[in-house]
Amino acid sequence: MTRAPRLLRGFRRSAPATAGDTSGQAAGPLSIPPAPISRLLGAVALVMAAGVLLVALADAAARRGESSSHTLFWVGLVLVVAPPAARLCSPSPGRSERLWLAVMFGLGMYLAKVTYNPVHLSFSDEFVHVRSVQDDLLNGRLFSFNPLLPEAARYPGLGDITGGLVRLTGLPVSTAGLLVIGSARLVLVLAIFLLAERLSGSARVAGLACLLYGANPNFLYWSAQFSYESLALPLVVFTLYLIARRSAPGSSPRISLLAAASILAVVITHHLSSYFLATVLVVWSVVVLWRRRRGAVGEYSPHRLAALALIAIGVWLSAVATVTGQYLGSIASSTGQGLFNVITGASATRTLFKSGTQVAPAWERALSIAAVLLTLAGLAFGAYVIWRRRRERALMFAPLVLAVAYPLLLPLRFIGGAAETANRSTEFLFLGLAAVLATSAVTLRARGRRHGWAATAGVAVLAAIVVLGGVAVSWQYSERLPETSPVRGAPYELSAQAISADQWAAQNLGRGRRFASDFLNHLGLAAYGEERPLYAPLDGVSAWQIMLPSHVEAAVGAALREGGVEYVLAERSLSEGIPASGFYYDKGEPEAGRQKRPMPLAVIGKFDHTVGASRLYDNGKEQIYSVGALR
Repeated sequence: MTRAPRLLRGFRRSAPATAGDTSGQAAGPLSIPPAPISRLLGAVALVMAAGVLLVALADAAARRGESSSHTLFWVGLVLVVAPPAARLCSPSPGRSERLWLAVMFGLGMYLAKVTYNPVHLSFSDEFVHVRSVQDDLLNGRLFSFNPLLPEAARYPGLGDITGGLVRLTGLPVSTAGLLVIGSARLVLVLAIFLLAERLSGSARVAGLACLLYGANPNFLYWSAQFSYESLALPLVVFTLYLIARRSAPGSSPRISLLAAASILAVVITHHLSSYFLATVLVVWSVVVLWRRRRGAVGEYSPHRLAALALIAIGVWLSAVATVTGQYLGSIASSTGQGLFNVITGASATRTLFKSGTQVAPAWERALSIAAVLLTLAGLAFGAYVIWRRRRERALMFAPLVLAVAYPLLLPLRFIGGAAETANRSTEFLFLGLAAVLATSAVTLRARGRRHGWAATAGVAVLAAIVVLGGVAVSWQYSERLPETSPVRGAPYELSAQAISADQWAAQNLGRGRRFASDFLNHLGLAAYGEERPLYAPLDGVSAWQIMLPSHVEAAVGAALREGGVEYVLAERSLSEGIPASGFYYDKGEPEAGRQKRPMPLAVIGKFDHTVGASRLYDNGKEQIYSVGALR
């Protein structure tokens, strides 16, 4: 046995443990008692590091087109998940070790995302926010128009922090973004641990809640990308912890001031996160009021903070983020239309585990289904346990209320237009669901205490299946690993060649030029080229109206004129396969999701034979044409 690291020594305990929990007592914010940490922690860290290394090797193998890449990926993830699961399910570790295990798991999963591409951008939302940071750095002012997603420019929290780090250190925007989101991931894990510990009174529940939050399908990639939600969600959990901490007897009123500042930070960082936080605070206030009327005394009510959140959201929406309503309205409309189409028989249900022309292997589908069934069973059992102990830990009703929404939204995954809504809700719902599942796991292990290590191993295996199954349903199978180089078929990742074309445009044509291109190069032109690609909702013209017709006819000229298009970037790789997304230019193009064969090369290269169009750049894959004379 070894002593706790000096950094973690000397903090005082401040809260009692739940009855029967002998593994490590609940305590105040990072108030870790000087309990010894097992030498097994070092072994766990070493195995997890080997797992991250295997994921990195899987990414490299995928770029070389090797068939072993998926096997390496899954073996690596098992090594990242299984060791902390085994230790967290054991009754042996103290609170200090559980907190270290939770942090190691959260950062290990983040590093598994970073290895996907530690140098360049990978996911579409990352291009959006890099463009916002670049606008801030170049223009020196907030709220510049973002041609990828105008709403993102109206929530500058992520851009301000990242831009400040770039100015301070001189780091590239992408590198600074990795550091910012990595720090946010650390805050998220710590906040989940401390909040779950405060609500349950158990460090065992808190540690497992951090692990089981990793079963959220968006944990590995979506919530780890350089995006405003990746920063806002940790702030939400941090705010909720502060309020739960404020509820403790003798707590300082200054905690409320810190919570208020955190609420304002969420409001200016991400819309959906601020709405979720406001809803939780309103419900919390109502529950406290109801309990006071039933005779409860001494409970802290966050009604003033709830009012602050509602007022701040209203002011921000009316004064700054005026375009947000239209953006969220389109998502709600798509969800409603998808439901209506399925109910009326106008469209079939969505095929699960399929992306483009690729289908996930049978064992991955089985793992995903097993994880969902175990989650539902754990939710039912955990709800029963919490209900039985409601007088002992009344605060645990809060995550339970949030958790029960999970099974209600599962059917939406079968509906094309509504699947995104179900997916985007999971990172919020799992804040409650993870605590309920952790309660279930701790109780299950306690009932099997006579079986010792066998009971620990059994519960750990179930927990690992839930987490790994969440990964299996997260990112579409065809894009879970980096793209093979050279590309085989239509690309789903921006290549070095494409980035060179974008940078050439910025250096030789000037920034802010109006472009039409395919969806992937649309992202690159905005982020790497700092150009102004078409934005259909504002410009009234989509790139497909220019690029899909087989010849440059009057309708194409009219679209060029209406959109003010000066240049066109043609991607020849689109003739080699159908994009995994199901569309070439945007979701509204004809035959989106129903293409049977790749786009003909003659259509892509039609500007070579058009009088008035001039080819300015050609690297073999991407061509840039001047089309101003055709307008």
